[in-house]
Amino acid sequence: MHKKIFIVSLLILLTSIGYAQSDKIKIKSENLNESNYLKVDDFYLTHYLYIDLFLRENLFPEANPEDVSSILNALKKYVSLENKLDIEIEKPGKKNYLIRFALLKKDDGTELLIAFTNWSTKEKIFEKEIKIENDSYTRWYFLNGNKMTYRKDMSNENDYSNMTKSDLVNAYLFDELSENDMEIKNTLDEILNESDLNVSDTIMANLILLKYQIFQRDNDNVIKQTEYLNKLFENNKSESNIRGLEMAFDATKFQIELMK
Repeated sequence: MHKKIFIVSLLILLTSIGYAQSDKIKIKSENLNESNYLKVDDFYLTHYLYIDLFLRENLFPEANPEDVSSILNALKKYVSLENKLDIEIEKPGKKNYLIRFALLKKDDGTELLIAFTNWSTKEKIFEKEIKIENDSYTRWYFLNGNKMTYRKDMSNENDYSNMTKSDLVNAYLFDELSENDMEIKNTLDEILNESDLNVSDTIMANLILLKYQIFQRDNDNVIKQTEYLNKLFENNKSESNIRGLEMAFDATKFQIELMK
């Protein structure tokens, strides 16, 4: 079957299952055999891939939840060890934004999800095509059951004994060790019960708590915690050192929309 038919069929399927497809985004696949190979929890997909492929490097910050959801849904269902997935996003100018998702299994059994792009980290431009061998922006993640972990978040990359409590609880949330998930809530409670927390540390701990609630699908508390953080930022808007935290909060609110 001609490749164009696969593209059209995939777009029709995505629309039929509730993911609106922007006319600026084309999702291309050589194969429409729905495998649902990617078992990763949506929490990790919506956290890492939104931040890494849309916000970093200012790649496509104007993406809306429908745009991102359509891409992630196709990724979950159609990428496999045998089948890559190509995304083309129309951008102003002559060069569009290209993403290629692929799965790789190493000789030791380790599975990786890799996202190649046509963004040149050296020239700061979108190249005509994806050139895997050059300095194009690439992200890769370890897959372990329903966990997806960026390489710098792997437990063997961190010395947990020398971390602050805030860094430690963040590491627990994003590392590959499921047993660490049980330590998150108690560690957060310890942080938030400290009497000498400054504004930025208070906001940071509450942001991590919101992330944990999203991870737990604790929707009622997600709503309450989001409202609380909105008030925290409003009450401390004169603070000059919380701009980065505010950007992280905006990204987290976008993630909440993706998780609905």
